[in-house]
Amino acid sequence: MKNNLLPSLVGVIVSLIAVWWLHGFLLVDRCLDSGGAIDHKTNLCMGEKNQIIELATSSGTLAIYCIAIMIVSLVSGSLIRKLLKR
Repeated sequence: MKNNLLPSLVGVIVSLIAVWWLHGFLLVDRCLDSGGAIDHKTNLCMGEKNQIIELATSSGTLAIYCIAIMIVSLVSGSLIRKLLKR
């Protein structure tokens, strides 16, 4: 693999992992804000009387994810390039 491709590939992988973590964090926060509780066995948001609360992802949240992917990918890619130049 070329040295030019490696930093970009690592940047994309790191950004996807970061957004995956961010998405889980935001879903738990939204569940707790709506008065539910997370069932850790099924990863579902449970309301009163064990009803499932569906949490939709808004377009604003998707825009935040896209911005986070771009920023984390660029920063981690540039850091890897600097480390490879040494």
